[in-house]
Amino acid sequence: MKFCSLLFFLFVLLFLCSCEEKKSSEKIVNLWIFNNTHRPLDDMNSMLKGFHVENPGIKVEVTILDWGSGFSKIVLAAATRKGPDVIQVPSTWAASLTDIGALMPLDTIIQSWGNPDLFIEGARESMKPKNSYYVTSLPWFLDVRPFYYRKDVLDSLRIDPNSINTREKLVEVLQKIKTSKISIKGKIVNPIAYPAKNDWNIVHNFASWIFSAGGSFLTDSLTRSNLLDKNTLDGIHFYLNFVKDGYNDYSNLDKTTAGVSSDFDQGKTAFIGETTSKMLYLDNQNFLQGGTNTTAMLEYGCLIPPTAKRGIKGKYFLGGSNLGIFSSTNAKREALVLLRYLTTQSDVQFHFSRISGFLPALSETYNMPYFSENRNRMAFQKIVENGVSYPAVPYWSAIETDVLTKRFNNIFNIIASSEGKQWPKSQIDAELQAADKEINGIIDKNRQKK
Repeated sequence: MKFCSLLFFLFVLLFLCSCEEKKSSEKIVNLWIFNNTHRPLDDMNSMLKGFHVENPGIKVEVTILDWGSGFSKIVLAAATRKGPDVIQVPSTWAASLTDIGALMPLDTIIQSWGNPDLFIEGARESMKPKNSYYVTSLPWFLDVRPFYYRKDVLDSLRIDPNSINTREKLVEVLQKIKTSKISIKGKIVNPIAYPAKNDWNIVHNFASWIFSAGGSFLTDSLTRSNLLDKNTLDGIHFYLNFVKDGYNDYSNLDKTTAGVSSDFDQGKTAFIGETTSKMLYLDNQNFLQGGTNTTAMLEYGCLIPPTAKRGIKGKYFLGGSNLGIFSSTNAKREALVLLRYLTTQSDVQFHFSRISGFLPALSETYNMPYFSENRNRMAFQKIVENGVSYPAVPYWSAIETDVLTKRFNNIFNIIASSEGKQWPKSQIDAELQAADKEINGIIDKNRQKK
């Protein structure tokens, strides 16, 4: 009996030793990401289960960064060379992080993986910023702004959503909704709503109207402001005129995206522009409500944003995030394995899209029935195929945050205070002229640093 007990003790000891040996032989890869989902740490660890099965010698440790302090933390990590191995790089930050040498070149690696054009075309610009000789990050997921519409509103007015494919047709439909004074639950439905002051989407919401009008924020050379170009101004003023013409109520200017989105759900608004994650939310709500009260289910549809003039091909805002490898990594091989897993496998891209609501950056993922056989998601695909990224220059972040966000906020404050009075076009133009000057100042200051 004592002999059996001794054998059992030795077996347990050997087992524990082998486990410790296995654990010590694992290579740790530190992954820094932002809160891309409602449960970012749990969702990412769930996604990585397949990776750990395929790569038993690698353990990924995930750190969640805060959007407010994340950039500063990354810059500090780059300066001290004490950072992650793999990092989420918001596409608008790719050029800045490349400029300070935080990211490892990836050209040789991606070429060895096969076709370098694996990713949606509009997302490729941030892979190799203008200030870099190298590819320094790979597209991970995409963020666009489709149009959502209330099917009950359009059906009641016998409007075919497929006909709403130009900005002229959109205005015609908005006017019809406005004059009909259709109501849901006793409340008049507003034709369209978008948030304005103090909303983080403010620049993104202008972008598709500007791009579709043939305008841009910077010139083709990316060395001067293009804000006062006639096409850029046309896109800006057309978007603002939704307020001027009474389609977007003044009350919406004080709301955030969440507030406007909630109004849509309650039947207060016929059209909104929102992220693709809105569809994930709506489908989940309909699933939950459908179990007990099918009449409560919200019937909605998605449109390609009707932001272009008749006969002109639309171009749309395209944001999102990339993944890169920190220059100071001591786990280069393992980091590359993780990078490849997250960016170039369609099943992994699909999984992340399902839990986050964002769209895949890998082109082949759109061949899956989930996208190719669903009318709403087919609209998403058309948007990303004609998407335009912000300029991949290191000074873009300052332009977007310090100039455009501030000046567009000022414009909406001016508009809000003018309710019931004459439309303040001269004051709006003055803000745009000031923004143009500030953008050129940022560019000139960046040149002097070089």
